[in-house]
Amino acid sequence: MGKYTQGILGAFSGKIGTVVGSSWRGIKYMRSLSAKRGNAKASEKQLEQQARFALITAFLNPVKAILEIGFKNYANGKTGYNSAHSYNLKNALTGVSPNLEIDYSMVLLSRGDLPAVAALSVISSAAATLNLAWTNNEGKGKAKATDQLMLVAFCPELAEATYGIADATRADETLAFDLPAEFSSETVEVYVAWISADGKELATSKYAGSVVVQ
Repeated sequence: MGKYTQGILGAFSGKIGTVVGSSWRGIKYMRSLSAKRGNAKASEKQLEQQARFALITAFLNPVKAILEIGFKNYANGKTGYNSAHSYNLKNALTGVSPNLEIDYSMVLLSRGDLPAVAALSVISSAAATLNLAWTNNEGKGKAKATDQLMLVAFCPELAEATYGIADATRADETLAFDLPAEFSSETVEVYVAWISADGKELATSKYAGSVVVQ
């Protein structure tokens, strides 16, 4: 099993030289200024793409290790992280710079053919803890009782994320997952998926929704 907590490293707001710093719901990201060109529309389009790229990078970097695992079977000559970055850049952003937003419901952290978690519920009934429950659907397709849970919790306000791998199996049907103490009283965005015991098969991640942590 493994757990990981990391904030977005140093950030600023405004322009310094050729770099622009921005933030969205606590997530700090940077983009570079484009060189001046005769075609203003092309320049605006380039700046928009830079802003989108920078925001999704800042959002995904804290769980890079999970993405290397979660998208490894869809990398197609790229790293799992790069494949995940490409997918979410295309599908998980809404709005136009400077009003870009991440659509949490569209974010994927893994992709695969294992059956997804069934009848999932997530609450927080104790301080700095997530309480998960699901139905054991082993025998459905490739689902096995030994499939291991992958869980990710993003805290936008703190611009941090934490994750766990193999803290529970499909057969366990419940998990009390410890969060960093600073997550108490904050809202987290929760994702879960399965990975087979041998690490070869994955389920497409499922967005469990927003949870206010006790």
